[in-house]
Amino acid sequence: MKMIERNKWLLLTGAVLTGNIAYAQVPTDAAAIPAFRSGTITSVMAKIKKGHFDPKPLDDAYATTVWKQYLQSLDQNGYIFLQEDLDQLATYKQKIDDELKVGSTAFFDATMKIYFQRLHEINELYPKLLAQPFDYDKQESILVTSKELRVSANKEERTNNLRKRLKYLTLNNYQESIIASGDTTKLSGAIDVAREQKSRDKIKKQFEVYFKKMFGENMPNELFNQYVAFALLEIDPHTSFSGPKDKSFEEAITKRYYGLGMELGVKDLDFFVKRLMPGGSAFRSGLVKENDNILSISNSAGEMMSLTGLEATEVAAMIRGDKGTEIKLTLQTPGEKAREVKITRDEVKDIDSKSKSAVIEKDGKKFGYIYLPLFYTDPGNQLGGCAADIYSEVEKLKQNEVEGIVMDLRGNGGGSLDEVVKMTGAFMNEGPVSWLKDRERINRYGTNFKSEPYEGPLTVLTDESSASASEIFTAVMQDRGRAIILGANSTFGKGTAQIPVNVGKMGDPDKGIADISFGTIRLTTQKFYRVNGSSTQLKGVTPDIKLQDRMNFQAIMEKDYPSAMQCDSVVLQPYEHLKFPFDYNQVIVKAKQRVQNNTAYAKVEDYTKKLKALSEEPTPLDLASYRKNYKLTDGYKKGIQQAKDLPTAQFLKVTAATFRNVNPSTVKDPVSEIPSYKDFLERVKKDIYINESISVLEDMINGTKH
Repeated sequence: MKMIERNKWLLLTGAVLTGNIAYAQVPTDAAAIPAFRSGTITSVMAKIKKGHFDPKPLDDAYATTVWKQYLQSLDQNGYIFLQEDLDQLATYKQKIDDELKVGSTAFFDATMKIYFQRLHEINELYPKLLAQPFDYDKQESILVTSKELRVSANKEERTNNLRKRLKYLTLNNYQESIIASGDTTKLSGAIDVAREQKSRDKIKKQFEVYFKKMFGENMPNELFNQYVAFALLEIDPHTSFSGPKDKSFEEAITKRYYGLGMELGVKDLDFFVKRLMPGGSAFRSGLVKENDNILSISNSAGEMMSLTGLEATEVAAMIRGDKGTEIKLTLQTPGEKAREVKITRDEVKDIDSKSKSAVIEKDGKKFGYIYLPLFYTDPGNQLGGCAADIYSEVEKLKQNEVEGIVMDLRGNGGGSLDEVVKMTGAFMNEGPVSWLKDRERINRYGTNFKSEPYEGPLTVLTDESSASASEIFTAVMQDRGRAIILGANSTFGKGTAQIPVNVGKMGDPDKGIADISFGTIRLTTQKFYRVNGSSTQLKGVTPDIKLQDRMNFQAIMEKDYPSAMQCDSVVLQPYEHLKFPFDYNQVIVKAKQRVQNNTAYAKVEDYTKKLKALSEEPTPLDLASYRKNYKLTDGYKKGIQQAKDLPTAQFLKVTAATFRNVNPSTVKDPVSEIPSYKDFLERVKKDIYINESISVLEDMINGTKH
């Protein structure tokens, strides 16, 4: 079996990305757009056919699914299309596969013609429906979410569906505004006429912003890219398409970008400075205050642009730019006159998304805790990826003489293969970590360098959102007998790897023909396998100790995607399996007994099932029933959170993990003083799942034969 060099561009993440669009390469000449779109489809499908690990056949069944999913994405709430529209578009239902093969956009073009006609009708209709108060005594209901394609039989039914949707949104805003005000006396009794008017006005404003965006000049391009993305989504959930120059995924992996170092907030459609990051250029300038309203921002030409009608992603994109460039903002501190400031963009390090550690004291013993939200990397090798950070965190914990470590990968959707392979070296000696198979061969990935790993008791905490690279780490720790795994019924179940592939045409400089970029595909090219030969694809990693079926009822898993690839296994080389120095079965039995006897876990399961069932039922729209439903839903959510928190008397003693061989007075901005890290410590000390992980470590230590 051939050994290969690690590919830093091989990405392992559970996120399903759709078309995040940029428009730099889209022709400005309307006459050239059809050919551009046809070229996009042709090039994309050629890349799929040539490079995908196991491309799905483009047949009538595939075409029907794309047809349904795309139309549903355009009308998720069932108040835009009419049945006659679907009847008209049905002629394309089993032709989309043929169109994609030849670069035809016939279905997309026909859909857009109808879609924008209906949008203009809705744009004229919704202000009339919001002009007067709704009848809050009328007993009716609305199905808020649905997995099925919903459509109105005729215009009369569509008007009624839209009216109920607006009524639901108004009721929801009305209820939340009362809660935000703190005046709980308003949660009962007759409706507050003035507050109801404000709620309708806010919903009207939201729809105005929505339609401004929908009728913008770039929307047809965005909807086309969305169509291509849905076509790829039905090949497999992790093959995706994005427009040219989209940096969102790269930034998510590297956690580096150039901006001002401030977090945006949105309130009543207005933008404000929610948080200033310590060390960011906005913070250092002294010109920006938290809670400042942001009225306008300069564009690339230096012109001040109002933020009215923009989305948060658009505003964030305006703030980001090249390092060292200047940006102007019009800010207004509440109650003061607006002012214009100039700030220079600089590197922003997102420390909130990096690894963190803490020392936990329990029953006279010290334990280490490490939280890793993402397997991030740094292509420039200036910051170091997560592996280097984990080595550092482990060293801190060693210096604090901890007797066991909890590695928390809950919510970690994956990231860099290179980083997860290197990171295993912090906990075990050299050996295989995973095997990756492409169309032609299977390759071994392992730690081949000598290190001094932490060899003490180790537990890994996962949930149903722990995906891909998280599953590689969890699986190898389990397979090689290095750790005990705790978590939900299984991890996410993503056993595939992707690479970014540029899509376009080469130009001819001699003839003055420029290169054409159609965008980028995130292409599934490999499946990875555990060292025991089985795949985590679809089934994930089953923990040694199950804490809950699911920790979040809204979480999406691989098995929830109809287009998910199947699980299989391969025969691999033998590997070393470590032997636990304690009675493994006894530790598992004790943990299961604790979980079974702890009513908190049962409450989480019960409330989660009830909340899921309630979310799938129609929501009542008369005021009395809506309030009852809202109170019930809120009660379940609070009940889940309360059950996941330890009783106050059982809070864990948690302190910051620091290097013992470094004088604290010489450390600039110690991590323990960062507000977000203080919040992190607060969360850790209350967490029932971390507490159980510590109890398992105690059993491992007490059962160890010396």
